[in-house]
Amino acid sequence: MDSVVIDAPPETPPLTSWSELVLIGLSHKEAGVSMRERLALPPAELTQAAIGLREAGRVPGLIALPTCNRLELYASTIRCEATEDILRGFFAQRCPGSEALVFARRGRGAVQHLFRLASGLESVVVGEHQILSQVKSAYQAAAKARLTDKLLNKLFQAALAAGKDIRSKTGICQGLTSCGGAAVAMAEKILAGKGRQRILLVGAGKMAETAAQHLVSHKTAELFIANRDMERARALAAQHGAQALSLEQGMAAIREMDVVIASTACPHYLVTKERLAGLAADRKNRPLVVIDLGMPRNVDPAAASIAGVHLHSVDDLEAVVQESLAKRRGEIEAAEKIAAALTDEFCALLAGEPAPI
Repeated sequence: MDSVVIDAPPETPPLTSWSELVLIGLSHKEAGVSMRERLALPPAELTQAAIGLREAGRVPGLIALPTCNRLELYASTIRCEATEDILRGFFAQRCPGSEALVFARRGRGAVQHLFRLASGLESVVVGEHQILSQVKSAYQAAAKARLTDKLLNKLFQAALAAGKDIRSKTGICQGLTSCGGAAVAMAEKILAGKGRQRILLVGAGKMAETAAQHLVSHKTAELFIANRDMERARALAAQHGAQALSLEQGMAAIREMDVVIASTACPHYLVTKERLAGLAADRKNRPLVVIDLGMPRNVDPAAASIAGVHLHSVDDLEAVVQESLAKRRGEIEAAEKIAAALTDEFCALLAGEPAPI
């Protein structure tokens, strides 16, 4: 295969003579939750969107990487400018107003971003464990849909290895390392000194699991887990000494709760303003802390106007997270150095790779 001249700027040499890497994304660093949730798509729909983008851009490979705090599109291409325009167009169509907020990376910069992402350095809660499995799931979904090529296969396999390596060689995963844990810490701050607390987790996925883990040692907390799949609710409740509820039972039980932490994949509001307003009289203005970790959101933002309801989104975890970061500054610096070194190593190896046959 003949070498291809790639339209990358001269100061950013391409990763190989036969393909370049382009990344376009939007995360919690650039946009708030109200904008990011417009990018949230069910897995099957996102895969179909990725297939359409690959065909429109005529690129060899494309991987869509979604989390509750970001959507990133990675493409291997020989037409960088045209590919960037097509990927930016997807964000503009799905999320009008995001055009000036999306970020772009090419070549080494895109590689290092993904390595940092896989290690937890780009997360709201630095060092979180869930991101590594999310990177793996995005890669596997793309591979199953035959959206990957040689460059993206090598990149994502290296990123997964880098994420594990950085975690094993540093203490970046020590302390508070999940949104579920940060939500519990936030609730503790708000309700400090309030005595025994009744806490409802709506959803039984990874975030609910990490929240439950943080609550195990709290002798003053009474935990309830509500989920559409009762078997999953019962399994998680059994692990953490909680009471399992159906989703409807959980909604009704809000009137007795002090804290509600919602983290489901539901595409619409599970907890509406009308539902909370209807429970307000029974609660007699007793404070209710509601922390919405869903993407898209599980709780109607308008519920914040109800007396006694203290509604927070994933974007409000920042203050709690900053305290944890201060204690791990040295470990984060060490992780950054390893990520940079692994990026250099990967790019050097890739530069010598022959073109795919």
